[in-house]
Amino acid sequence: MLTDNFLRKHTYLRVSVTDRCNLRCRYCMPPEGVQLVPHDEVLRNEEFVNLIGIFRSLGVNKVRFTGGEPLVRKGIMDILHDTHSLYPELVLCLTTNGILLDEYLDDLKINGVTKFNISLDSMNRDRFFDITGRDYFETVIKNIEKTLADGTLDVKVNAVLMRETLTEIGDFLDYFAGRNITLRFIERMPVTEDEKHEFIPSDDLVEALSSRGGLVRKTTDRSDVSQRFDLTYKGKLLKIGIIPPVTHKFCSDCNRLRLTSEGLMLTCLHSTARYNLRELLRGESTEEEIKEFIEEAVKNKWGSHKIECSSDNKGCRSLTAGVKAMSSIGG
Repeated sequence: MLTDNFLRKHTYLRVSVTDRCNLRCRYCMPPEGVQLVPHDEVLRNEEFVNLIGIFRSLGVNKVRFTGGEPLVRKGIMDILHDTHSLYPELVLCLTTNGILLDEYLDDLKINGVTKFNISLDSMNRDRFFDITGRDYFETVIKNIEKTLADGTLDVKVNAVLMRETLTEIGDFLDYFAGRNITLRFIERMPVTEDEKHEFIPSDDLVEALSSRGGLVRKTTDRSDVSQRFDLTYKGKLLKIGIIPPVTHKFCSDCNRLRLTSEGLMLTCLHSTARYNLRELLRGESTEEEIKEFIEEAVKNKWGSHKIECSSDNKGCRSLTAGVKAMSSIGG
């Protein structure tokens, strides 16, 4: 079991299979774009599967595939197929912007993916375009509907919490209330040192939701990063999740690790440490040596992220950011 010096056990691996994306979300990429990872530095399909197997042998039981946008990665289905075939006990999850779900949903199910997080930051087509830089609102909505219609999948819709989100709460609730879905709102974390944006604390959202209906807090497992609520809205029940990594950080219960598309392991989203597993994998290191390397890195994971907020909680920055964009590390 991967245990750090704070006795946290790490059973959850987020795997970014690509830094490429078919959207240009303003909170994820800078306006000038990002320098993409050279092709020969990106892990090959079999290298992803190999490393996932090593993490599994160390106690990981849940793997989430992310990007960029994971479905633009050539060979993503091969990675999923081999992972599911070799390690059928792993819980496989996907975080996606939803644009390509209609094309890949059947294959995703066949290859063991049962949990879907679909990004949708606005219920307004024009604002969706303003945030993402692309006119795919109708496509995403259609593909959310297709995923829900399956009836066997765990589906969450994720929205990054921004000022405009509060004005659209009624639109989100009108559309999703009574559906078999969890609607989640995520505090916007500063990722780069020079990132500047208005920060909206999750408590503002709780207040807005409470004004719309009966909001009841649910008890969750300590490793669950979201605060969970049941909201009764216009006589319909809606499951709500709120992820508040800035104002109510959950570092003390963190059970996750990250693997980037170029094979770097991060023990924390904001850590300056990058552990190069690709180099070990392509070198002469044995599997046991790679395991020992991972175990030592996890042991030295720090206690919590380093985010500093202004006294009024309306502006935050990362003190330790080592990246230029969220897209490079998979969120």
